[in-house]
Amino acid sequence: MRKTPLKKRVTRSNRPRSNVDPTRAAIAALERIRTVLVNSGHEGRLGAPMSMKELAAQAQFLGMELPPSYVAAMRVASKIGDPEAFLVSDEMAAEADEIIAYGGEEARRYAPFCRAQDKLVCFDRGGGKRQITAVRYQGELPIVEWQDGSANPIAAHFGEWLDMVADAREESVESAAKMPQRLKRLLYELGFRFEYPVVGRLETGDVDAIEELIGQEHALHVRGEVDRLFDSSGKASLTLNVDEFTLAVSLRTGIFVYGAEDVFRWLRYFRDENFFGEDSATRGPSHPDAVRDLRRAAREAPLVMRGVMHVPTMPASEHVFRAASGTSATDFYLLGRTGSTSEHASSVVLHVVDGIVATRHVVDEPLNDLYVARDGSMWGLTTTHAVRFTGGRTKSFALRRPTHGRPWWYGIGGAADRVIVWGAGALLEFAGDGFVPFDPDAMLDDTESVVALVSHGVRVSALVCGDRMGAVARFDGMVWQPITEDQVIDANLADFDVWRGSAFVLDRDGGIWRVDKGPPHTVNLPIRQQAFLTEAGTPRPFHSVRAFDGGLLLASNGGVVVAHNTKEPVFHAAPGCRDPVRLVRIGDDDGRASDGKVNREAGIVALSGPHAWVFRNGSFNVLDMREL
Repeated sequence: MRKTPLKKRVTRSNRPRSNVDPTRAAIAALERIRTVLVNSGHEGRLGAPMSMKELAAQAQFLGMELPPSYVAAMRVASKIGDPEAFLVSDEMAAEADEIIAYGGEEARRYAPFCRAQDKLVCFDRGGGKRQITAVRYQGELPIVEWQDGSANPIAAHFGEWLDMVADAREESVESAAKMPQRLKRLLYELGFRFEYPVVGRLETGDVDAIEELIGQEHALHVRGEVDRLFDSSGKASLTLNVDEFTLAVSLRTGIFVYGAEDVFRWLRYFRDENFFGEDSATRGPSHPDAVRDLRRAAREAPLVMRGVMHVPTMPASEHVFRAASGTSATDFYLLGRTGSTSEHASSVVLHVVDGIVATRHVVDEPLNDLYVARDGSMWGLTTTHAVRFTGGRTKSFALRRPTHGRPWWYGIGGAADRVIVWGAGALLEFAGDGFVPFDPDAMLDDTESVVALVSHGVRVSALVCGDRMGAVARFDGMVWQPITEDQVIDANLADFDVWRGSAFVLDRDGGIWRVDKGPPHTVNLPIRQQAFLTEAGTPRPFHSVRAFDGGLLLASNGGVVVAHNTKEPVFHAAPGCRDPVRLVRIGDDDGRASDGKVNREAGIVALSGPHAWVFRNGSFNVLDMREL
C-alpha cells in the first residue's frame, strides 16, 4: 500500500527546540503517544513503569545519574510500541560493545537506550561540559542516532527527542488516514464508521460476509457443536486499523486479527477494483458489485445453553447503578454511585440519549433513588431527605414519618404533577415548601410500609405490606379504594408492577400473584425450567418484577429471567456478575401514550452493579458504560 512519505525532522544543534523543561516535555510527549496508541486500538503496546532496580542498573552502566526527563518517562511507561523499543541495562551494555567495536574508543561516549529499526538512539556522555551546558538544564544529555558507524546529533535532551517521536506518530496517523477515495467510499458503504481517523468500527450479523473473510474451514471450527458463528449478541465486531490495515474480528471463540493481504482480498469480494492504482479500461471486474450495508443484516439466533444466554457486558469501571427515570427509553437518566460505603459518598446522574451517555453531573449527596418530574426538575432520595435539582441549584427537604417507628424510605416518584415519597409507615407528597402526608390520607398504621408504587396519570397503585402479608392499594384520583379481606395476600411481598390494569405481585419465595378486580391468584410459572434454576440446581432468588406484552421479567442475581407466555424462559446473564438486578420502567407506566396508542418509546431498564441494559421490543440492549 503506497503512503505519503513522512517528513523526517532532524535537529543537528545542541540548542533545544524550546525552553520547556525537559521533564515536562517528556511527560507531555508520552501522553501524546499514549493517546495515539489508545485511539488506534493499540493500548496494549504501552509498557508498565520501569522498576527502580532496573533504573539503578542503567545508571550504573551510564556511570552517572540518568537524565531526569528519561527517569520521569520510564516511571510512567517502559514501552511505547514500534518502531522505538527501549533497552534494558543488559541490552544497553551489549549494544554499547557493538558500537565500540565498530567506532573505536571515541564511541565510548555513546550510551544506547533505544533501538529504532536499524538505528540506535544514544545518550552522548562526551564532548565536555560545553555540550551539557548548551541544554541549560543540569543532568540532561544530548541525544544522537548511531547508524553504520556514524553518530548524528538529533536532539538536545531526551524530552526533546521523545517530543519528536510523538510528532512522527501523529504524522503517521494523519498520513494513514488519507485513503484513496475509492477505498474510503467502499468502507463507508459497507458500514464502517471512523470515530478516530485510522480506526473504523462495524458490527454485523452478515454470516456470508464473515465466512468470506475467515474462510469456510475456520468458520466450521468456530461454529463447533453449538453451530454458532457469533457470541450471544448475534453479531461480529470488526475493528479496522488503517495505519497497518489489519482487521480484528470478534467471534464466538475469540478475537482474530487478519493482515492487509486478507483484508484487501475480502474487500475485493464486494467490489473488484484497484483501490490504489489508476482505473484500467483493459480489465473489468471479475464479478458483479456485491457491496451492501453490513449493519443491516439480521442477527444470528442467540446461543442458549441450559436456559441461560450470556449478554455481552460493557460495565462501568468506577460506578454502580441504583436507579433510572425518564419518559422515553431513548432519552432518560441513570443514577450511579461510587463503590464507597461512606455516608458522604457522591453520586453521578447520567443523561442517556439513544443508548449513549450524553452528559454527566456529579451530585455531592449519597442518593438511593431518582425521579424526573414533568416540569423537568430532578429529584433524588437519600436515607433522611429529598433533594431537588432545578436550574443548577440544589435544595434539600427533610422527610418525617407521620406514624410511630423508625423512618425508612423506599422510593421517590410522581403521579401527574405530584412528587411522592414512600416508605415505612409513610406516603408523602410535595406541597411546595416541604413534604406532607399524601392527601387523601392512605391511613397507614405503625406496622405497615409502602414497599413500591406505580402511577398512571393521577391514579396511584401502592404495594402496602405488614407482617408477612400485604395488598395492592388503589387511588383513583379522588379516593382510596377499600381493601377487602379476600384481597390480602398472605406472603412476604417484595415488589409489584401494574400492566394493562392488572397488578403482578412478587413474593420473596419467588411466587407471582396476579391482582385484577377479584381476589389475587397465583401465576403458573415453569419453575422447573433451567432458566429458573442456578448452576447448583437450586431455585433462583427474585427481587423485582415487570410485565410486558407477552410475558414477565424477573430480576435475580446477575441477570433477568425473560418468561414469555408462548416461549421457553431464558435467563439473560451478565458473565461474572452476582449483584441483584433492579428493574425500572421507563416511559408511561401502562405502556400507553397520551392518545391511548401503544407507546413505542417505553422500555424497562435493568441495573445490576456496574451493568445497565434496556429491554425493548422483546430483547435487551446493553449500554456502554466503560468510560465511567
